Amino acid sequence: MSVMQEGGIFMTRTLPRGSSAEKAVLKMNRQVIAAMSLKNGVTHAEFIRGTEDGAYYFLEIAARVGGANIDRLVEAAAGINPWAEWARLLVAEANGETYVVPETRKDYAGIVTCLARQEWPDTSAYTDPEIIWRLQKKHHAGLLVGAADAGRVEELLWSYAGRFEQDFLAITPPPDSIRY
Repeated sequence: MSVMQEGGIFMTRTLPRGSSAEKAVLKMNRQVIAAMSLKNGVTHAEFIRGTEDGAYYFLEIAARVGGANIDRLVEAAAGINPWAEWARLLVAEANGETYVVPETRKDYAGIVTCLARQEWPDTSAYTDPEIIWRLQKKHHAGLLVGAADAGRVEELLWSYAGRFEQDFLAITPPPDSIRY
């Protein structure tokens, strides 16, 4: 929320398996999907953690693959492409077949991105072997990292967030009103 309202660095990551955070978010996710009576398909649910109380809050859900390169994060961590699996699900349903989710990896991944002062930011100074993908978009800097250890992903994201602030960060004030 603060990135949209105030500018800054966007980070997201997979949660450590078995952690209280994972348990809380998965429980809320199951409740939201049940409340929406969703049976099949792809969803992208967002939850935020309160900075004051540390509690997790439901933000939104959509019947689509997540944006902001989160599909790449899922593929890096789990080894499956959400777009391809959504298509396989639809084809299976159309043919009266049962869709089965393929076996997934259980690695960890995270993304850090920001608006950049430079037209084409150069992230070549970031050389850690865990870097899987580099965002190539005008006035944006971004890296996707993956590792078998959640702590390593967390360490890299926070390190990069500080460096991105110095190397790239541009903040554009939000418009006075947002038109939809």
